[in-house]
Amino acid sequence: MPNASKIIHLIGYGVYLACTRIAKLLPRKLVFSAGQTLGFLGYHILRGRRHVAIENIMLALDKTESEAAGLARQHFGNLGANMLSALKIATMSDEEILKCVTLDIPPELEARAKAAGDKPGWVAMISHMGNWEILSHLSPIFPYYKYGAIYHKLANDYVDRHFKETRARSGVMLFDRREGYLKCATFLRSGGVVGVLVDQYAGLPGTWMPFFKRLTSTSTLAALLAQRAGVDIVPISINTTGLAKWHVTISMPISRGDDVEILTARINEELEKEIEASPADWLWSHNRWKTPRWMFLFTKNERRVFYPPTFDPNSLIPYRILIRSPEDLKEAKASAPAALAIKRGRPDAHITMVAPKALEAFWKDAEGVDEILAIAPGESAGDVANKIKGFGRFDVGILFSKTFRAALEMWQGGVPYRVGPPHRFLLNDWANSKGLGDPPETGAWRYGRIAEAVGAKLPE
Repeated sequence: MPNASKIIHLIGYGVYLACTRIAKLLPRKLVFSAGQTLGFLGYHILRGRRHVAIENIMLALDKTESEAAGLARQHFGNLGANMLSALKIATMSDEEILKCVTLDIPPELEARAKAAGDKPGWVAMISHMGNWEILSHLSPIFPYYKYGAIYHKLANDYVDRHFKETRARSGVMLFDRREGYLKCATFLRSGGVVGVLVDQYAGLPGTWMPFFKRLTSTSTLAALLAQRAGVDIVPISINTTGLAKWHVTISMPISRGDDVEILTARINEELEKEIEASPADWLWSHNRWKTPRWMFLFTKNERRVFYPPTFDPNSLIPYRILIRSPEDLKEAKASAPAALAIKRGRPDAHITMVAPKALEAFWKDAEGVDEILAIAPGESAGDVANKIKGFGRFDVGILFSKTFRAALEMWQGGVPYRVGPPHRFLLNDWANSKGLGDPPETGAWRYGRIAEAVGAKLPE
């Protein structure tokens, strides 16, 4: 109902305005402390986000679970403090902002910025580090340029309109990404600075490349804009340095002489350095390495994978796929081509086959299977689930077996994304397979359709 949606948006806008007014009245340090307390509370309440943050930290920074949990708690505290402080920053004068923000910039860049006459613009490589609201107030901090940003329209029209008005008052020109980038490129050529977020998952259209040695969908927008406008990319990061205090670092430009994908890979490398320098400030609770629903393999849709020239593909953190074998040898043989197609579906795929002990020898000799988790006679579903947990984190599970027990093992084993009929209520969303329908009860056709549904390409 359009009217109901409008009312909900109006209520949300009212809550947002009320929070902004309250933040304006309170001292800056009190707002920061209140936000930090809310962040620590969120760490305990938001179990799903906490789990994502801990998993991401463990894999990206090679931390133990206890170390990752401690860093995740700091992240939630910083996130709460900085998000609430963003409301306060938006109401502060330039003079007040300068009291709580320090700037670090190479002398060469500062000299170029202060130079008289026409100055080249640049693409600001920005991310969700620290209090990113400060990025919209660069004019008082670094007052030598005019500023703009690529933005995506907010779902709430009232908040969106307020957001644009606030940015306009602070001298920031917004470029809606849905309207193309011609105006943005013109702004850059005329000496403007445009902020582009570079740290978010880019979805199916993105280029897959390593970030902390894990393949993830990456946007090439910042590099593309820089190349088209003929300008540099300049990294900007914000660190939380104390109670309602922040440090802005503007680094030396990334060379624009390389092609778009090499330039994007260098952006990823620079972002890694920024995160490692202040890990509690980055948005770990956003799943930068998320598993796409259904098409998490690359071969069927021929997704682009790119490695930097100096990167060793063998150093990739594997994408771990758990496959539950059929129960008998005939069906296992019929499913082997589909298992191999899944293995070939992405370059970082690592296949663990869960199979009855009687089929262990068959799967050990099967091409494409990296390791076996054998089910001994008499082991319960709970026993197998505990074994799955003992094998470490899996990204996805694929069910070739038709039994309810097999689906239960995978679910109890903590595999986050599970596909393959039957027993849909223990799986994620088999019904969203876009007309695939239910495969026949047995045979290679059944397993092939499951493999194709997740993005594998079978031989003709």
